[in-house]
Amino acid sequence: MDASLIHNDKYFSYWLTFVALFRGFSIVTGYIRPQIITKNVYSKKKEPLDPLFGRMFANWTGGSICACLILALYPQSLPMHYMNLCAFAIALGHALLEFGYFKTMSFVNASPMFFFAGSSLAWVMSRIMSGKLM
Repeated sequence: MDASLIHNDKYFSYWLTFVALFRGFSIVTGYIRPQIITKNVYSKKKEPLDPLFGRMFANWTGGSICACLILALYPQSLPMHYMNLCAFAIALGHALLEFGYFKTMSFVNASPMFFFAGSSLAWVMSRIMSGKLM
């Protein structure tokens, strides 16, 4: 990836906004229809998700969406880069564990998490390592 593209605040903000909006559907499904999360995310899980887990999943997603949107608004904020670095690392680690260790996700269901969390994590990390943030 071109270094000027990596450090372009405009493209970075657009990407983070897209990622946040893409994940917004999870909030609604977590609160209203947690069985959709069972089907579309944890498809290899035998029993349906508990409604409490659905609400917790929605709350985690909502918090990480807020952090993502704040960084999109303030793309030069080093503390928000660290916050999002942690959030994307946790999301990627969760997907890797559920897919690889617990075997509750199929590759098809885990691949969007791998793509969005992995590429966002790499982009945030490269911006932090550049040393050009405040």
